[in-house]
Amino acid sequence: MTLLQNIIPSNYHFQPSWVMVIIVLSVMIIGYLFSAFNSRFVAVVKAFFTARFAEQLSREEHSLSHPSSVFLSLNFLMTSSLFILLAIYSFDNSFIPFSFPYYLLVFGIVLAIYFIKIITLKILGFIFDKTHVVNEYIFITYLVNQVVGIAFIPVIIFVAYGQPSFVNVFVYIGISLFALEFLIRVGKGAFAVLSSGEVTLFYLLLYLCTLEILPLLLGWKLI
Repeated sequence: MTLLQNIIPSNYHFQPSWVMVIIVLSVMIIGYLFSAFNSRFVAVVKAFFTARFAEQLSREEHSLSHPSSVFLSLNFLMTSSLFILLAIYSFDNSFIPFSFPYYLLVFGIVLAIYFIKIITLKILGFIFDKTHVVNEYIFITYLVNQVVGIAFIPVIIFVAYGQPSFVNVFVYIGISLFALEFLIRVGKGAFAVLSSGEVTLFYLLLYLCTLEILPLLLGWKLI
């Protein structure tokens, strides 16, 4: 009885082992890229903040198929999908079960959204003969997502393993990251497209309403 009375209740909440596996894999990906492709990794981060570096990277052939780009895109899918599941579960744990199959479902939905968006952009670029402009917009989309995916790592760690009193704070920080990612991605992309002089403002607004804003509103309504 004395031993039980001296036990101090812990605020630590446990997570399934697969959550830690995903976080560790994400950290390992960033560590591997920083070690094996240091110059390229630094260039990607600089390109996020500086237009000059972004233009240099976008001109490189196979820039999106480079190992650093592939792994950073994978990291974005991993961390963003885990955050979405954690955020939904933190608001309403009866909405969907917090399990690995549902994580894979969220991962697949996020992947499908970006796959459909990229394919649609490629088709539009081919139809209107604006391949160069479309490729630049796609590059900016990848670039912003890759850097934001890195920023999600500490957020999901605090949401998954932080004290319950701080979980909602980091959930809103993560939501703010999503909003910032959307604004930066659309802002950078719109600026690059309009500055090229090959696309009018009308067609840009038409694209934003159909492939950017409408899916976002439908997803929010569904949740």
